[in-house]
Amino acid sequence: MSCSNRLLSTATAHFLSAVITDDFQNCGNHPDSLQTWLMPDIIGDDSIKADDPMYGKSAWCTIEIPQNIKADSYKLNLLLQQDGKTVSTIPFTIKVLNRNLTLSDNFHLNFWQQPYAVSRYYDVAPWSQAHLDILRPYMQLLARAGQRNASAILFYEPWGVQSNDKFDAMIETTRKADGTWSYDYTAFDRWISFLDSCGINGDINCFSMVPWDMTFSYYDEASKSYKELKTTTNSKEYSDLWIPFLRSFAAHQKEKGWFDRTVIAMDERALDAMQDAYRIAQEAAPGIKMSLAGNYHKELVDKIYDYCIAWKQQFTPEDLALRNSKGWISTSYTACPDAMPNVGSNNEPIEATYLPLYCIANGFNGFLRWAWMNWTDNPMYDSRFKLFTPGDTYIVYPGNHSSRRFEHIIRGVQNVTKIDTLRKEYKQKRDQKALQLLEDVLSQFKNPTPNEAELRESIYKIESLLNK
Repeated sequence: MSCSNRLLSTATAHFLSAVITDDFQNCGNHPDSLQTWLMPDIIGDDSIKADDPMYGKSAWCTIEIPQNIKADSYKLNLLLQQDGKTVSTIPFTIKVLNRNLTLSDNFHLNFWQQPYAVSRYYDVAPWSQAHLDILRPYMQLLARAGQRNASAILFYEPWGVQSNDKFDAMIETTRKADGTWSYDYTAFDRWISFLDSCGINGDINCFSMVPWDMTFSYYDEASKSYKELKTTTNSKEYSDLWIPFLRSFAAHQKEKGWFDRTVIAMDERALDAMQDAYRIAQEAAPGIKMSLAGNYHKELVDKIYDYCIAWKQQFTPEDLALRNSKGWISTSYTACPDAMPNVGSNNEPIEATYLPLYCIANGFNGFLRWAWMNWTDNPMYDSRFKLFTPGDTYIVYPGNHSSRRFEHIIRGVQNVTKIDTLRKEYKQKRDQKALQLLEDVLSQFKNPTPNEAELRESIYKIESLLNK
């Protein structure tokens, strides 16, 4: 690629490589009888050659505009070379506007992280320096997209069978011989401090008081073995486990200066279980925050600090007014029931651009996905897992290779940031005409299930307005 030296230094161009996918778009067991096909998705795997069947036959170019570059039109050339010789030149122009794009703190992007997939894939000990060194570029990539939330695991495996790699506890819970409890926060502290150094320094989502199989693993000092407590949220055993845990955890977080960032997190749990957990959490650690990604429940609107409701569901205007007045987080998420738009490897990548825009059009202040890097056994080759839509479990590849899907998420988040900037500017200038035009175009994103033509047209219209 050739262009202005300042732009050239920020420009990259790579051929895409493909992963195996199929047409399954649903929850539950993934059938292995479906016809497979290849989706060009992996960016930057330059080991793939043109005669490789995984070669994507297309290229991805990224140009990051320096914050202090002069507003102007810049001519660039994309050069296609073979054996060191240029065989084709594609000219294009970048028009730089006199504005700076700073990701908004008002929009909460949240991909849950899975560090144990990385330690398994690279065969390194969890929480070793080698593990953290490998993790760093992945977490920095996520932070540069606007992610600030950390994902931490309190007890072993909050999700049961839906992950290829199990989520080990980051806090070692021990029942001592005298019946009291002790807690080792070494791994938890190492993980959160590491994420802080990567720029993921916001809320700490701590999973989970209500795991999917309601089983809690701990070390029993008397028997010198690990034991499991299988219980319910309304039992005495549950309270006896969680009240001392949360009291110790809250004290630890306050000592570290992390209590205000601490959020006890649950995923798709029932109303009665959430109410039990909330009551016990407030008894043990008054003021501790709680989050839920799941169905809408009116009873939780004034209790759950970070409430992410399922795609197509809505908060009422009164709900949002209350939650916004408290500075709380109200977001939406896609999951395996949502065929389109979504971010599976068999979705059109541009669908990911629509997702943040849908959220802001409907009054949400963020978007969540459950899986950043829950890698399959061979994630660079086959995106299918035993469950779910192909690619549902990860959106970044080993080698810190981004994906077309993730880059389109970034595109959507950047559009949201531009909208936020223009809304503030138009309101300050009392430019009601410009503000109304912006809101009218944005309103096209209120539809949770556009067809592909509607989706592309809506994105074209909003970007034409934002970038003129």
